[in-house]
Amino acid sequence: MEHTKIEPGLLRIFRWYALLRLVIVFFTVLFILRFARRSGLEDMHQISLPAALVIGEVAILIVYLYWSALEDRFGELYLPIGITIASIGLVLQAHIVSPTRIYWQPLPFLYILVIIVAWQYRFRDVVFYTIGMAILEFALIVLFRAHGLSGTPIGGTDRAVSFGMLFSRSITFLLVGYVVTRLMDAQRKQRRELAQANIKLVRHASALEQLTISRERNRVARELHDTLAHTLSALAVQIDALLGNWDDIPARARGMLEQMLDTTRSGLDETRRALSALRASPLEELGLGLALRSLGEDFAKRYDFQLTSDVSDDIRDVPPEVEQTFYRVAQEALENIARHAHAKQVELALNRVPGGLTLIVADDGLGFVFSDRIFETKHGLKGIKERADMIGARLNIESHPGDGARIELTWLEES
Repeated sequence: MEHTKIEPGLLRIFRWYALLRLVIVFFTVLFILRFARRSGLEDMHQISLPAALVIGEVAILIVYLYWSALEDRFGELYLPIGITIASIGLVLQAHIVSPTRIYWQPLPFLYILVIIVAWQYRFRDVVFYTIGMAILEFALIVLFRAHGLSGTPIGGTDRAVSFGMLFSRSITFLLVGYVVTRLMDAQRKQRRELAQANIKLVRHASALEQLTISRERNRVARELHDTLAHTLSALAVQIDALLGNWDDIPARARGMLEQMLDTTRSGLDETRRALSALRASPLEELGLGLALRSLGEDFAKRYDFQLTSDVSDDIRDVPPEVEQTFYRVAQEALENIARHAHAKQVELALNRVPGGLTLIVADDGLGFVFSDRIFETKHGLKGIKERADMIGARLNIESHPGDGARIELTWLEES
């Protein structure tokens, strides 16, 4: 069976199916017992025993379907086991319940199970299910009726009619299953096309966003260059000229001026670095691997921590929006480490995985208490999550107080 993830809404329908069976069985048992008392039927065990078996089977099915821990435990086998329990129970009811079998007709419920199988799986699985049910009921017909276990001797004509009904029912099962599987295939195709359209839309929106950001960064860079950088440069020249032409400056004032000059020159260097970063396009110039390596080395140098870098050079054929996301996530993670973590060791890794890409940024800093609500208060982590969601990547964050933090971003081409 190819589909491992249960189709949306199917499990809820299956649970409602089990509850409906329980309600019908309950009222049917009440009706039969009341009818038996009015008729003066003495051999009540012919009714009570089959009724107990019916109720027991339905109760087991309901417990199985509503016990959520079983879904995690059985995984892919969870739904097939539930279908098997329901199917075997229905067929056994039709043959065990002899005096009252007219009140328990399993055919409508079997059709529901066929629809569930076709809803979740392929037509070949419907074929296997139909064959399995036919074999089971054929064996029960031979066992119960040929040996008189059903309570009423059955002649050859009746046996032939039963086999004929079994064959015709199997054909209708296949027809219903074929129609439902075709409908589900069309729905899955539409979902895939919608997902692909959403991916294209996200990529287009990301491209527009990056273009807008690039233009805005260039505008800000020009304004900073024309104002702040020129001002700091002129101030540094004036202070330097003052120190060089005023020989009688008191020692204390000279020290203050020299400190002002150093601060101004430092601010000018930082401004030039910021302007260079604003105007630079590292991904276009270097590619994702080299750009990340350069980014990590720059942070390590500026904030004095030891960097362990494991960045693969074989990062090709990655969509631009994915490159941008990985670069910005790494940048934001390193910014958080620099501002808050006080780390001494930082790990930066970027490697290919089967069908995708994985980024890891880890540190040995202060750490924090992680929960899903942290995205509401920590804007840096919130931005990282939003970027991951835009490309359908999986984000995993691990952190404990005093034990550092680890951010892992995984993108798969099928995402």
